[in-house]
Amino acid sequence: MSATGPATESTAGAGARQDRYETVVGLEVHAQLRTESKIFCGCSTKFGARPNTQVCPVCLGLPGVLPVLNERAVRFAVMTGLAVGAKVAERSVFARKNYFYPDLPKGYQISQYDRPLCTGGGIDIRSGGGWKRIALVRIHLEEDAGKSLHPEGREGVTTTRVDLNRSGVPLIEIVSEPEIRSGTEAYDYLIRLKQILMYLDVCDGNMEEGSLRCDANVSVRPKGQAAFGTKAEIKNMNSFRNVERAIAFETDRPNPHRGIGRPGGAGDPPLECGQGNRRNDA
Repeated sequence: MSATGPATESTAGAGARQDRYETVVGLEVHAQLRTESKIFCGCSTKFGARPNTQVCPVCLGLPGVLPVLNERAVRFAVMTGLAVGAKVAERSVFARKNYFYPDLPKGYQISQYDRPLCTGGGIDIRSGGGWKRIALVRIHLEEDAGKSLHPEGREGVTTTRVDLNRSGVPLIEIVSEPEIRSGTEAYDYLIRLKQILMYLDVCDGNMEEGSLRCDANVSVRPKGQAAFGTKAEIKNMNSFRNVERAIAFETDRPNPHRGIGRPGGAGDPPLECGQGNRRNDA
């Protein structure tokens, strides 16, 4: 078939969906701060050390230890908030984010919940032929978890190993409002956010080493509808192009629970996506 021939059924279907539906995206970006020591102890944050050689009783979560906050991590988080026009709170509170995972020694992550360090602000991106401002919900401080090393089919290796060198490394989490409408907008948002972080020298932006990671929350709804659709969360992506591709895939994916893919699907119960094993304690 020539390039000028009629569109295939799948192409026509995708075009019809784009005419009837809009994509709603919110991004959560985790940026590792450029501090020499971890957020609550004096252990090094240097990348590439031998496993479990940059740990102490604090970042191992041993009984009886108390965290001491890294002042430079707070300064870097405040600098980021000011750069994006956020409001810096006079008082912010850390909370325990409780969930089980092998590389989380304490059984909870020290994060911030209802009283984050920074709220509001925004990032300007290119959209169509003009500019669009993506508002931010919050910027908060938290500690990173360790790293699980899975065998992934290697001969003779049947166990998962845990490296806790990364446990306690300081992070900021930057959460956008769900105002992004395409993978292209998400890509531009991430590029401009990375430029801000690297200009401030608060993050090295090295995505291969995990210094910048992104979670994308994607839903699709009929155009003109105020309520959000069922959300899909794509986690821990370390490539901006992969974020763009993941959003495009979710946008075009036939889904009867959205009323897309087969007649009568709009009446089906929604899919529930979430992390029910997590809770926050102040």
